[in-house]
Amino acid sequence: MFERFTEESRAALVEAHDVALELGSHYLTAGHLLYGCAELREETAGRPLRDVGISGAVIRRLLPRSSEPGAGPIDADTLRAVGIDYDGVRAAVEETFGAGALEAAPDRRTLGGRGRGKPRFDPEAKRAIELALRVARELHQSRILPGHLLLGLLRLDDEFVTGVVDGSQTSIGVLSATVLTQLSAAA
Repeated sequence: MFERFTEESRAALVEAHDVALELGSHYLTAGHLLYGCAELREETAGRPLRDVGISGAVIRRLLPRSSEPGAGPIDADTLRAVGIDYDGVRAAVEETFGAGALEAAPDRRTLGGRGRGKPRFDPEAKRAIELALRVARELHQSRILPGHLLLGLLRLDDEFVTGVVDGSQTSIGVLSATVLTQLSAAA
């Protein structure tokens, strides 16, 4: 299915996958896909989102962290209460692996529930990809660009995506029109 995706579209999926892992999610959601589109430095998805103030950093702050055990932030006080010197552990890890190493290294063996660290697409994310394929067909384009993926997300009527766009300087309709213009220019 992903053979029609351009390198940039695949990069958006990789970004979405990575943020899902970092946040401890077993599922890749429409919000993660939106993050992936925003992280791109290209014209059909990344630029229209940035132009209205929607950046990957903004989306990441709004994405929920998993409430699964071990997926949330480390509670240093609780560790200290059981005799673990969290500050000492952090200093040793950062000395060896660099600043922020504890936060940047999710346990890829256990996330995703399948032993390989691959979050599964939730139904809304699957639907967004189906809509992206439909948009490309409607525009008579054979390759799936990031803009097609973004339009699929905008057509989805997903609560998270709608909330992010509503909180920006635009509307779903205006952003969709901008993306369509970029896709026409890219064809």
